[in-house]
Amino acid sequence: MRHFAWLIIALSVSALAALPLRVQAAALPARIITRAQWGADESLLIKTDRKEAFEDDLSVGDNGNISTRIQECITARKKYPAEFSVARTINENSDGKPYRWPMTFSSKVRLIAVHHTALEVQGDERTPLERVRALYTYHASKMGWGDIGYNFIIDEEGKIYEGRAGGDFVVGGHAYCGNISTMGIALMGNFDLEKPPQAQLLSLKWLIDYLAKKYRINLKEKVSFHGESLPAVVGHGDISHTLCPGYYLSSMLTQIRAQIIAGKMGAPILYPPNRTYTDRTSERKQTRVEKVTTVTQSMFIPSGQTELVVRPGGQASFTILFRAGSAKVPRRARIAQVDRSHDRIALWQTIDGKDVVVQRELFSPKDLKPDETATLHLRVQVPSQTRSYEIQIDGLVYTLRVEGRRIRVPSGTPSASSGALLPGAGVFRLAEYDVPPPPPDLSAKPIIRIRLSYAESFASIYSDGGLTLNGKLIGDRSFSLYRDGSACAAEVGGLRSAANILRIDPNGGVMTITNWTRSANRFRGIIECRVIDDSLVLINEIGLEDYLKGLIEEPDSEPYEKQRAFAVAARSYAAYYISPLHRKFVGKPYDGDDSPAHFQAYAGVHAEESNPRWVQAVDSTKNKVLLVDGEVIKAPYFSSDDGRTRSPSEIGWAHFPFEDVFVSKPDPWCEGMSMNGHGVGMSGCGSKAQAKKGKKAEEILKYYYSGVTIGEFGK
Repeated sequence: MRHFAWLIIALSVSALAALPLRVQAAALPARIITRAQWGADESLLIKTDRKEAFEDDLSVGDNGNISTRIQECITARKKYPAEFSVARTINENSDGKPYRWPMTFSSKVRLIAVHHTALEVQGDERTPLERVRALYTYHASKMGWGDIGYNFIIDEEGKIYEGRAGGDFVVGGHAYCGNISTMGIALMGNFDLEKPPQAQLLSLKWLIDYLAKKYRINLKEKVSFHGESLPAVVGHGDISHTLCPGYYLSSMLTQIRAQIIAGKMGAPILYPPNRTYTDRTSERKQTRVEKVTTVTQSMFIPSGQTELVVRPGGQASFTILFRAGSAKVPRRARIAQVDRSHDRIALWQTIDGKDVVVQRELFSPKDLKPDETATLHLRVQVPSQTRSYEIQIDGLVYTLRVEGRRIRVPSGTPSASSGALLPGAGVFRLAEYDVPPPPPDLSAKPIIRIRLSYAESFASIYSDGGLTLNGKLIGDRSFSLYRDGSACAAEVGGLRSAANILRIDPNGGVMTITNWTRSANRFRGIIECRVIDDSLVLINEIGLEDYLKGLIEEPDSEPYEKQRAFAVAARSYAAYYISPLHRKFVGKPYDGDDSPAHFQAYAGVHAEESNPRWVQAVDSTKNKVLLVDGEVIKAPYFSSDDGRTRSPSEIGWAHFPFEDVFVSKPDPWCEGMSMNGHGVGMSGCGSKAQAKKGKKAEEILKYYYSGVTIGEFGK
């Protein structure tokens, strides 16, 4: 065995690249958690009917204008074509099903790029494993990229996860125009705001050392990359227009490279101090020694992307973090100068819950102590011409890519640059809701309320049909939502109205959150706007059957009878939590959310269009749920097990309802697989195998859920 292990290590990198994907995954060191081990749903890699774009697509606006970064990429491709060549491309899996995004492979790996996920770990109650799976689902499905962008991910505990599928030399999606011949490593955290733990940094050193040896990268030498001379290990910002991987991690990369070269793999990494400058005061007397005082500078940190895609004439919201320096910053103090590339770009800053027109300066939203951080909430409206614009805020450059269909502005509405669209310019009357109106009769049509993961303080809504706001029909198809103190405000045609609860009904149409830059931004049913825990919250109130069609948990790559079985189980799970006796989110005005980590993976109309056979499976099982003594059961399900399912008590689920339904049972179709999920209820691997052998959904369900009957809900 020892000789065999050395033989594997001695294989050339070109030979490894030629191995099948499953062999490449097996070749990973035991320290790296493989995709199979962390539970990657490989069906998300498979292409749907919808054409999906990737960030390296050199797309243009309606008038043919392109952004600065795209122009730079085009230039680099022309000047350095060899650096963009790939060794091979795989368009489909072993079953002949096409990938969403073809797997391409670099002929050589020359750079290692380090990232942060830009999501704070502190305060996130999810486990690292849940966050890895959520990141995968977000990249693969909600962003439409077909897979996770990074080659590897490291959590705050130092665990290393295999990222993008394909194994050795696979091209990731981690750096615009810089993916070919690079490996991307992402550390979980936002290192503009928090410091990476030592365990995470030590794992980063180990992984860089491992990759450098695997791909024969000399960390002592500089690398020529797109015409620049760079170290072999760089931060994302060294090859793209971004501040990733954040202040703290960026400042430590030189130290990390040096320790790896010196072989100091276990040495701690020293954290950088706050950024400082030296203020040398003038001498009061010629005989006195010049005093030197160290003063911490204030600084601006982007929170999220610095490139926004906006429809012509449309609006977008974004946030910037401002960190005070050594001195206190009083409320309303001027803290930044704002410059625009076009005078018809309108900008507002939210202060005390109200939007204030920005002329040339930003202001502190509150009194700040030395080194305290505040979040600045900004909203921008772009001109109607499709092209790229820029806003510069104290040295930070935000690119505004104006693309797509133009926002319709009612005749007689003043321009945005005049400030007439500022909330409060006019008022239209709506019914004031303190509590929602009575919902429809659940016995006629079950309704579910899903909190969307939209996290901005401003939303731009477009409907393909008529719109009703709090019972009042309005003529426009486009309007804006934003937080106004503890209320939600709607702005339509330059007029505004605010209420504790705003309910927007498209009257059977589809609403699009146009400034939500992801493919899953279109929804049927009502969107309800509230302010919850000082944040603007959007809740999609929708019929249960339409909600199920919007799930992305069982794509059309799966057997049809498996889809039907999961439709019944998913309906049962959701129906259980509709009941006021079984609240998933106690005290909240919604039944579930769109996150698979908390509830179910919901993507609205995008899921329907991507998986028409799943829609058919939902229709074919309409109203069907799992019952015991006439009561709907909470029907858990999971991906795979090791040959048997688990009972709730085995995994620590005390007092689980109808526990006798979920006794452990043999699952021979999954034998030899690893546990992927909790193991209670129906397994994905077992249901798939049974469906392929001709079992019907009803037979599959009754095998995994003992003693249930299949009845109807909502009738």
